[in-house]
Amino acid sequence: MAAKTEKTANTQEKTQTAPANTREKTQTAPETRKPSEQALQAVDVAVGAVPTVADAVSNTAETWRKAETRSREVDILQKRVQNLRDRRGRSAEIEALRKRLGSELEKAETKGGDVRRQVTEQLVGQARRARDRVEPVYRERFEPIVKERVEPIVKERVEPVYRERLEPTVKRVRERI
Repeated sequence: MAAKTEKTANTQEKTQTAPANTREKTQTAPETRKPSEQALQAVDVAVGAVPTVADAVSNTAETWRKAETRSREVDILQKRVQNLRDRRGRSAEIEALRKRLGSELEKAETKGGDVRRQVTEQLVGQARRARDRVEPVYRERFEPIVKERVEPIVKERVEPVYRERLEPTVKRVRERI
């Protein structure tokens, strides 16, 4: 009989907490975003994951090197394990881990955005320097050749065909629109 009462209590707990959890998820669901924004977010998280993990590993290594912080960390881990073993504490511990994961993903997204912007700035700078090197050579060497050889051919062969065939078609299409 006691087991039956306990099962009923557990069932009531689940039914009472289930609607609250679903309400939280619908309330915290992100607004509809453009696919480009979603793609940028995914890239930011992926790019930011590496430095975020590197920082976490460095911090953990630093924590475990010192005897004082190491003993505190062991106590914290033991409490977490106890909470995960306990039926009541398990859900709270899982929720804490979910929140921690969310904050770590936000950190990764922030760092990834910073890294992405830095890389973009570097690439734009490199492209500008390359253009500054190439444009003078183009103007000195290729523009005269284009003016001398290509432009006369365009005037003799391409422009008449364009005038005869394409211009009337373009005019008809414009009239229809």
